Amino acid sequence: MRMQRKHVLAALLGGVLALDVFAQTLDEDEARIEELMNAPPTVRSVAPAPAASATVDESINETPIAAAVVAPAQSADDEWLAPKRNENAMEFADLAHSIGARVSIVTTNEREHHGVVTSADAKQVTIEVRRKGGNASYVLKKEQILKIESR
Repeated sequence: MRMQRKHVLAALLGGVLALDVFAQTLDEDEARIEELMNAPPTVRSVAPAPAASATVDESINETPIAAAVVAPAQSADDEWLAPKRNENAMEFADLAHSIGARVSIVTTNEREHHGVVTSADAKQVTIEVRRKGGNASYVLKKEQILKIESR
């Protein structure tokens, strides 16, 4: 019972002290708030940074870090990863199904032939090309052809 009385007395004493800290009326409370709002900001003391010791490696901090995205350097072997293909590009085997279609064929000597496919098989293709005096037929072997595009 005595312990309970001591706790009650301690709580009452704490409550009285707490009431003394807070404002008694609303006017006093508002005055205290205004005083706090108008007061200059307090400067909090910041602990100084510890001095650099001889064991700290300063070379780590010398290079600034900048985030950047850099494309990797291209090499000669990159083509097999994702070959660049023209939407109009054709395979040699597709020529057999393209009889009558207009095509542009680039040969190994880098000449371009624009014409109509008249025949094609597994070894060669024949195209008909318009010339000044009429039409000319070309027979191009598979080994001669670098690139085929439909037109």
